Amino acid sequence: MSLKVSRYIQSLKGVDGGPFVIRNLFGFVIAASLPMSAASAQENWWYAESDHFRVYSAGGQDAAQDMAVKLERVDQAMRLYTGVAAENAPLPDVAKPTIFQFGETKDIGRLIGQENVAGFFIPRAGNSVAFVPLEQGRETKRYSGPGTRDTFDFYDYDIAPDKVLFHEYAHYFMFQHSPAAYPAWYIEGLAELFGQLKLEDDGFALGEVPPHRQGEIAGVNIDLDEIFQRDDRNARSLSYPYYGHGWLLTSYLSFHPERQGQLAQFLRSINAGTPTREAAETAFGDLGNLERELRNYRRERARVMAAKFPVLAAPAVDLRALSAAEAAQMDVMIQSQTGVSRSQAKKVVEDARSLLTKFPDSPSVKRALLEAEFDNMNFQRADELAVALSDTDFALDAHLYRARIAMEYAKKDQSWLATARSHFLAANQIEAKEPNALAGYYLTYRLAGETPPEDALIALEEAYRIAPFDQNIREWLAHLLLLENRQDDALRVLAPIINRPHGGKESKKLRELVNGLEAGEKAALIEELAPSLEEEEA
Repeated sequence: MSLKVSRYIQSLKGVDGGPFVIRNLFGFVIAASLPMSAASAQENWWYAESDHFRVYSAGGQDAAQDMAVKLERVDQAMRLYTGVAAENAPLPDVAKPTIFQFGETKDIGRLIGQENVAGFFIPRAGNSVAFVPLEQGRETKRYSGPGTRDTFDFYDYDIAPDKVLFHEYAHYFMFQHSPAAYPAWYIEGLAELFGQLKLEDDGFALGEVPPHRQGEIAGVNIDLDEIFQRDDRNARSLSYPYYGHGWLLTSYLSFHPERQGQLAQFLRSINAGTPTREAAETAFGDLGNLERELRNYRRERARVMAAKFPVLAAPAVDLRALSAAEAAQMDVMIQSQTGVSRSQAKKVVEDARSLLTKFPDSPSVKRALLEAEFDNMNFQRADELAVALSDTDFALDAHLYRARIAMEYAKKDQSWLATARSHFLAANQIEAKEPNALAGYYLTYRLAGETPPEDALIALEEAYRIAPFDQNIREWLAHLLLLENRQDDALRVLAPIINRPHGGKESKKLRELVNGLEAGEKAALIEELAPSLEEEEA
């Protein structure tokens, strides 16, 4: 059996070609912030699938369809203004983010133990997910920060679920299409900008002030010394109101005619390794002048741009109601997909086992239990469930989990790497674009101390092309490129990590090792990036 892959990427130029810009104006990346779910088997669960999305909605058929159509329109709007072309072929399921829509705003926050979080996105190779509310809930937050009184009514507002989703999809779009190093104010500022996207039947408008940030924008002093710190790559505090002032700065630099091109210049500079403050002063000039302009701008009407969709036909959506068994396991599925601690895993697996007694013949319930058993480190039971699912619609997941189980066993006995390889290959035969199968196939050779064959090298680069936002895959590829003496390509692959604002100790350590590489010391960086069985596989 051979691996199903396309071609070897001889040059990585263009994969990470620099910061993403909207008509040379915008660029963005990364996620918003991350207990029990409010999902219920009694809710009216429907599944919708479109060209780029999968949606599970507790609101019934109309809600599921509406969500999928809106997401497709948002995707079209972002492509129109960024120049990202549509795909030439249909996306495989593993490339489509899955959106879970249920409950109220407060329920989404409770899922991760943060009551003020109205939605969040988790980028994962082959399994990116987002969680958004079905119904609007009223939230109040109090804030004490720079330039404010000790206690300040920050905002008291209703967040429309659509706005939460649009904000989160802005993050995902850049995760997928141009991962790079971006400062915190820009990460959230641009997502806030697109969070206010207004969709119409034939087009959209972009640029309105986010109403839930008005208090922050108007009431908190603008401090560009805080925004453009002299070196903000070492995890300084994120207490500054990056959402509201990020929107203000992003809007002004993007839409003001006299500032055209400066934002793109700034982003290119920091991704080339220029310290934030130096990049800002070079691109924007005197920061005192910019600060005064921003104070004036927040008292003016926001600049808004509008455009028409090139294709007016409504996006196609396939719909179906979930079966009783599928609806019953949504709570377990949501918690597993969010991620569980060791103690949470025990509760989830108990719930999943209980469901199987009610629906013993349901493949979807067995799939939910498989994930729960694996998370609870019950590998033998998980493997039995995977075997039972091998001839169902969940065969891809079954082989991936059998490979992961074998990788766990390989921590004590490396002969299991051959078993893992066989299941990664089997998964690849089912779905050639599954990035975990591609990267995992490569890892089985590297971890065994064997020289990976050509198709394994192809597989890793293909996994990176499909899921460039995955940091593990990115580091493994950089390691391979260094072994092949492709230093420039390796540095290009590592740039979003080593230049990441607020990247903390990890980014700092890699930066130091890269500095050593540039001085001719390659071994330490290779050792740092080398895959290990103790790491979580792709």
